[in-house]
Amino acid sequence: MITAAGVIDNEQVYRSYSQELTRYATGLVGPFDASDVVTDACLKAFETRTWPEVVDRRAYLYKTVLSVANDHHRRTLSRRLREMRSAQRDEVPDYAQDVDVEVLAAVDRLSVQQRAAVYLTYWEDLSPHVVAERMGVSTGTVKRHLARARKRLGELLS
Repeated sequence: MITAAGVIDNEQVYRSYSQELTRYATGLVGPFDASDVVTDACLKAFETRTWPEVVDRRAYLYKTVLSVANDHHRRTLSRRLREMRSAQRDEVPDYAQDVDVEVLAAVDRLSVQQRAAVYLTYWEDLSPHVVAERMGVSTGTVKRHLARARKRLGELLS
């Protein structure tokens, strides 16, 4: 990923991690916005002046995706809730046949950090230690996010 001249090949970095980052972002912001979040996060990371000194580029990109997803969520949550309330859904799309709308709505009400921890733990089947590395936080923080997410989901779904 570093050329013979010692220059970081950002295109190669993007190609190496974009698919897994998109899966991660899908758990954070949904399938429709995930690619945009990953692209924005990569561009943001590549433009920082500390990027050339980053040792673990993958972890750095995971943290940046989380940050961009958090920004995205803040901007779009109220708009999405308004749209959901006003929309009359007579027909369920094919991709949503097996999805429980109440569960999706409850997960959407979690903080971005809680959703990230839930996604990486339950959908990607990663250990709290690996989740902590990807999120750039301590293992204890991941466990706290998971505990709070489970409690909140229990309240919302009961």
